[in-house]
Formats: sequence, C-alpha cells, structure tokens
Amino acid sequence: MDRDELLRREDEAWAGFAAEVDRIEPERREVADVVPGWSTKDLVWHCAYWAGFCGDAISALDGAEFRDPFGDHDDAYWDAENERVALEGRGLTWDEVRGRADDARRRVRDAFAAGPDDDRVATWFAEETFEHYDEHAEHVRSFATGG
Repeated sequence: MDRDELLRREDEAWAGFAAEVDRIEPERREVADVVPGWSTKDLVWHCAYWAGFCGDAISALDGAEFRDPFGDHDDAYWDAENERVALEGRGLTWDEVRGRADDARRRVRDAFAAGPDDDRVATWFAEETFEHYDEHAEHVRSFATGG
C-alpha cells in the first residue's frame, strides 16, 4: 500500500473501531470485561496512546534511520508499560479520552504523512494504528454482543 492508502486504511479502521465503541452504553464504558481487566474506555485510551507514541517516534526520526522503538525492551517491560498507560487513562474522563484520541490520531497521521518513505515506518504505522484498532474493535464488538 502506498502512503495515501495507509492513511485511508487508518481512517477507516478508526471509524470502525469508534462505531463499535459507540455501541457501548455510557454506563458500561468502564466495565472491565472487554479484555481481562480492561474496559472500553481503557481500550480507546490504549489505542490512542500507542498511536500517539508512534506519531511522536516518527516525528523524532528527523532524517535518522528508523529503528523499532519496541526492540529496546523485552515483553515484560512493555506489558508493564501497557498497565501504566491503562492506569493513566483511568484518571481521565470519557471526553478527555476521546479528545486525546483525536489528538493522537492527528499527530500520527501528520507524522506519517510527512515522514520518511520507508517500508519499516509504514509497517510500524500499520501495526500501531489500523491493525491495532481492528484487533480491539473485535474485542469491543464481542463485549457489545455479549460474546
């Protein structure tokens, strides 16, 4: 896929994820059963956070060669980081989470659009945006339908 197709795919996947999220009644958004221990709100914040992280990392390249930021630590480190991010998000209101998600998406899209023409960057963008949104849209869909 070229850059425009990847950006289009990101937009479509977020729209699909948001549509699944919007199916969840407001009073159920913080029920921690979407994935073990995590709520719909947690998953929106999680996706937003990592999209923003991706955008910030792409912006920071500033002409340097891409290096996978996840390669510096083991899975246990990133699992702990995911938990830290989830706790951070739990201190936010629903409206703050959605607003920050919009900001994170804008950052990652702008960074990717202006970033290097590098297949490794494109792959990482896909993993941290639309592939990630699709994964969690399925979790939210299952929660919404009682599956």
